[in-house]
Amino acid sequence: MSVMRTRNAAELRGIICVMVVLGLSALATLGAQPVTALDSLGRKVTIPSAAHRIVSLSPEATEAIYAAGAGPALVGDTSYCDYPPAARSLPKIGGFAPDTVSVEKIVSLRPDLVITGGSLQSQVEATLTRLGIRVFAYEPKDFVAIADGMMAIGALAGTGDQGIRAAATLTAAVEKVRQLTARIPSSRRPAVFWEVYDEPLMTCGRNSFAHQLIEVAGGRDIFSDLPGPWPVVSNEEVLTRAPDFILGPDDMGASVDVSRIAARPGWNSLPAIRNNRILLLPADLVSRAGPRIASGLLMVLRVLHPELVP
Repeated sequence: MSVMRTRNAAELRGIICVMVVLGLSALATLGAQPVTALDSLGRKVTIPSAAHRIVSLSPEATEAIYAAGAGPALVGDTSYCDYPPAARSLPKIGGFAPDTVSVEKIVSLRPDLVITGGSLQSQVEATLTRLGIRVFAYEPKDFVAIADGMMAIGALAGTGDQGIRAAATLTAAVEKVRQLTARIPSSRRPAVFWEVYDEPLMTCGRNSFAHQLIEVAGGRDIFSDLPGPWPVVSNEEVLTRAPDFILGPDDMGASVDVSRIAARPGWNSLPAIRNNRILLLPADLVSRAGPRIASGLLMVLRVLHPELVP
């Protein structure tokens, strides 16, 4: 019985402390102006004042937060958040998958805004919303949406000018590559197979960032006719479409490397294999929908059209 009383007293003290903190936070926001922005899902997110305690639930969101000038407000992120280096030392709330995210840890960090990875973390988001924590979904689908996301994060964090500058820098970098490749005729655009996974064999569809990287960099995605972001395809389909290049991110593990791809039955007939044009690119640059995607785009351009890169 005494143990139970002690536990109840400890819980009561904890609740009182949280209430005091929340009360002080509410007093601090008196007189402040609310800020509003649209998230990647088109929802209006409003908070009473500029966010001073932000938690990120994805590596790409973390990069966007820092690029938008809101890094000083970041108080927690995931175990996958490794860029910029400052992100590595922040308290970790788990991984990216919903079942690895600790809502308890997020709450303990007392955020006034949580930036989620979007639809894949909808269950976590629903729980946070029920607890009264405001959330902003960062799940951009194209280059324009990345720029919009950084501007929105800047607006919510009170660093709007830096968010605008980051968006302008990204937009200018993408447009420069687009201008370099705009006049390349289809006959000079190499056919590209982008490998996402090996078993089952997965590639990029037209609703993916990888597809945009290929097309803007002057290539031709051989599976651009397939809907969805990551369709499953067969070895026979790849052989039929005969890619000139085989590209992909370098985070697929030991089961997928250049030598294993080249050794697949029948694949030695592919132009990409015959001409030794298999490359695995840094996943952080080509897979994360954040500000460094501009570097990933330039890397793909250098692979497909080295003559266009000084």
